[in-house]
Amino acid sequence: MRTIKLIVLGLLAAVLIALGVANMGAVDLYLLPVSLAGDRFGLKGIPLAAVILAAVLLGIVVGQVLEWVRERKHRVVADQKRREIVQLRQEVTKLRAKLGDAARDLPRIPTA
Repeated sequence: MRTIKLIVLGLLAAVLIALGVANMGAVDLYLLPVSLAGDRFGLKGIPLAAVILAAVLLGIVVGQVLEWVRERKHRVVADQKRREIVQLRQEVTKLRAKLGDAARDLPRIPTA
């Protein structure tokens, strides 16, 4: 599986490098249309490959943030379960100490 992953990543890297080399032409990038704001909100003469790379990186960051927000409810439930497990293990330890020798007959709870 690791070999397949490395092959796919290598192919993806080769495609991205080819895309970057093929698109080194200078472009003008404007935040607002020139008819509205003029040339004030723009970058002139930056490589198209840099624009593509920045767009891909921005997409990755936004996607990761949205996924992190979406998974919040699962993290909250996992934290609650973890706290509950700790509390129950403490309770079992207290009960075993109270029971003394009779605690040997109780089944063992596996610890993580």
